[in-house]
Amino acid sequence: MVIGIVYKIVLLITILKSFILGRKYSFSAQNYLFIYLLITFINECVSFIRNIINPNVKVGLQYNLYFIFCILFFSFYFLQLFSGTAKRILLVTAISSLGYILIQTNFSGEDFDHKIGITITLFYIVISLLWFYYKISFFNERKITDDPTFWISTALLMWSCFFLFRVTPMFYFAKEDREFLNFLKLGQNFINMGMYVMFYISLIKYKKISHESY
Repeated sequence: MVIGIVYKIVLLITILKSFILGRKYSFSAQNYLFIYLLITFINECVSFIRNIINPNVKVGLQYNLYFIFCILFFSFYFLQLFSGTAKRILLVTAISSLGYILIQTNFSGEDFDHKIGITITLFYIVISLLWFYYKISFFNERKITDDPTFWISTALLMWSCFFLFRVTPMFYFAKEDREFLNFLKLGQNFINMGMYVMFYISLIKYKKISHESY
């Protein structure tokens, strides 16, 4: 409970930073990251409140739809950065991921479909590694850690590796080892905090770039 609240505070601080920078430099300067952060915060708060009201409530549909939104958002986010072959690979990856979810999963059901969880982790891994390859291929004088997308890609890659480990055996542990499943949930909150700390750092980098351009 406490770790979950701390995670939401970290997310809220990141949203406020994004909003302040968006008002100052325009939201397009951060590639509309504020929209993703706001939807994520609303999603997490709704889950938190529903869990308090009824711990047994099913939030599968909510997260199924949220993950579809994530694929759509980050497809848009990285499409603004890629060109040529990288952009085509991203489009194929995004269309394939969404097509698989719409055709092969029960995304409209009340239960969370673990196949959607696996799909989004693979999507994040592909686009993150694609960005690193693209960045290395088109090297410039700016340090890679000064690029805001470095922190976004690293955060998505880190989150995906842990979430893939968590979601793949999730239903097995739900039956056989609830204690270990709860440990993984706790670990997920730490990973989420780390993810949004990296997002916050990316916003600082966006601020630096925007300030230099003014």
